Amino acid sequence: MAVCWDTTGGGVTRLDGSGALMRAPTACMVAAELGPDIASPPLPPSPSILEVELRLLDCSYAHLRVVEPAALGRLAASLSVEGQRHPVLVVRRQAGRYALIDGYRRVRALERMGGDTVTALVLGLEEPEALAYCHRMATAGRRSALEEGWLVTELLEQGQSLAQISAGLDRSVSWVSRRIGLSRALPDKAAEAVRRAVVSPHGAMKSLLPLARANRAQCERLCERLGHVRLSTRQLAALYAAWRAGDAEQRERIVEAPLLLLEAQRAVTRELPGGVAGALVRDINAARAALVRAADGAVRAWSIEPTVLASTPVTRALGGCTDAYEALVRRMEESDAA
Repeated sequence: MAVCWDTTGGGVTRLDGSGALMRAPTACMVAAELGPDIASPPLPPSPSILEVELRLLDCSYAHLRVVEPAALGRLAASLSVEGQRHPVLVVRRQAGRYALIDGYRRVRALERMGGDTVTALVLGLEEPEALAYCHRMATAGRRSALEEGWLVTELLEQGQSLAQISAGLDRSVSWVSRRIGLSRALPDKAAEAVRRAVVSPHGAMKSLLPLARANRAQCERLCERLGHVRLSTRQLAALYAAWRAGDAEQRERIVEAPLLLLEAQRAVTRELPGGVAGALVRDINAARAALVRAADGAVRAWSIEPTVLASTPVTRALGGCTDAYEALVRRMEESDAA
């Protein structure tokens, strides 16, 4: 059914299939149509809602969001039962085409269901302003810091200055600069792994980003070797921890066969003894992991302040750690000899 909207005269007019006209205040109608994803601020100029054929959509900004297969499946199931309740947001382009600004998940779900059209709210804005508007007004499904970095980089590549991006997103210039740095620090293959949901944005921030800063080439190779296998944040952290703890040869093996390492770790975990022996092994492994983290922290601290490693608090803490290790070994030897 064709649906047309007229926003002139301070209200919204809908012409349904029977020709009946219905009027409602603009702000109320927009809030109802946009739903929980978008707040109800003043609208951009000249919005209109219409049915758009999916083939006329240009999905130019799909690379700015992460694909979430589970959420996509839930949305497709909801659409099949309830239909589309909220319009996607688009901007007109030449030759009757539309740039999809927001609503990529809804469009993917409709395509999966074999749909031909989508209900769209056409924004009377230029594309950079529309991207900033959608980010500013979102109240649910907020972007991760990495997705914000992709958005800021896209706006920068479209010719906007840092000041313009800052004003459009209602953020400080320093915030914009940090997001740009974050986006550029992650290699392309790692960013693509995040977009395909092979790794989560949080996992990429905690593990892939520091790995890329230490060795960008190995980070890219590791992401390439993962293929389409989805990893949890914990699994990714385990890979990074093993990489940090390894020597040059071990690191090469890890990036060449990360899945093999994870399988080996699972096998070791399955073989852990039960009872008090298993509890002791877990405590020792936790202490080892803490020492690995401390070693990385020592390198970072030294790079910032070379004298910090010789300071009294650090040497006192290291002495206490050494004493604790020697006490553990001594007690185990005494118990074994008894």
